[in-house]
Amino acid sequence: MKCFTIKKLDDIYELESFDYNIQGFHYPIKKNKSGSLKIKELIIVSPDITTSLICYNFNKKYQKIVEYFFNNSDFDDESTGTNLMLALDEVARLRTIIINKYERFLKKKEAEELLKRLKVLENELRVKIIDFKLIKEQELINKEERGKAR
Repeated sequence: MKCFTIKKLDDIYELESFDYNIQGFHYPIKKNKSGSLKIKELIIVSPDITTSLICYNFNKKYQKIVEYFFNNSDFDDESTGTNLMLALDEVARLRTIIINKYERFLKKKEAEELLKRLKVLENELRVKIIDFKLIKEQELINKEERGKAR
């Protein structure tokens, strides 16, 4: 894998204008606490680095959804159905981001793999939502039957 280093220059050098028309992946930099680097954005031209970076960011978001999916495995909470629907919306949002925004930066094999993982997670979420609805419906029927008996 290719690597790079950033060397600190003296403060006397300052880049005032940078208007090269470089085609690549624009990656914004978060401001760090020290503030020593005054970089706003990186333009990554290498497809290998771009693919690795996008896959890394995708894996972080995917892992959050999966953890959320397993943490809501009990059906006792009333907001579980809503939370599962929000997770399903997040999966759909990630899919549209990959298709619309990252399609030209990702290699075809990696894009297909990410979309396949999202499809599997979406199917699992749909099954869990259906199970949740069936359990709630069964509880409602049981409450009605208990209320009618004297």
